[in-house]
Amino acid sequence: MPKILLCFFIFCVSAWARNFVIADENLKLCKSDERCKNILLHYANFMNQIQEKDFMLKLELINDYINSILPRYDNFYKPNVDIWSTRGEFLRSAGGDCEEYAITKKESIKDLGLKNRQCLLIVKEKKTSRYHMVLAVWKNLKSEPLILDNLSFRVLPLSARYDLEPSYCLTSGKYYKIAKDGINLKELNIRMTSYEALLKKEKKEKFWKN
Repeated sequence: MPKILLCFFIFCVSAWARNFVIADENLKLCKSDERCKNILLHYANFMNQIQEKDFMLKLELINDYINSILPRYDNFYKPNVDIWSTRGEFLRSAGGDCEEYAITKKESIKDLGLKNRQCLLIVKEKKTSRYHMVLAVWKNLKSEPLILDNLSFRVLPLSARYDLEPSYCLTSGKYYKIAKDGINLKELNIRMTSYEALLKKEKKEKFWKN
């Protein structure tokens, strides 16, 4: 009887698992670039492989996988222009700036069915005073967020990132600041052109077939 129940449980989990398939419209944007197509197909395979992993392992695997893509900095390719690319644009071009890593991790986590609070977190690097973007993900609403950073393969709680000072938290089209307790959010009345443009592009993007 226990074996039958175990088999039934495994069958149910497999039946509910999503099959990630790249949309034809997405692949067509690669045109004749086979490397572009391979990156998209490899990513879909990766998503299929990890969807039944536990919460923390999902975060670690997503962080590792996306961080393995080489960066392409806006200030090098397009001086004085800060364009935030969608996940599709990032993967098809095989690289991006820190924003694209955070954006792609955000979309990956959402598509894997995790409902946890997450935000694109703009931080200030204490040593250089430069601004940087990471992804913040809350395991629950009583704990501080975990940080997924393209400059680190370790997923650490915000309090362990002594090198970063959180500035703005962007999620669901709204703007927040992380409260002094390091957990809660306070809404801000601001607007960022790059984020607003990203939201419009994300609504139009057809990434998956289903």
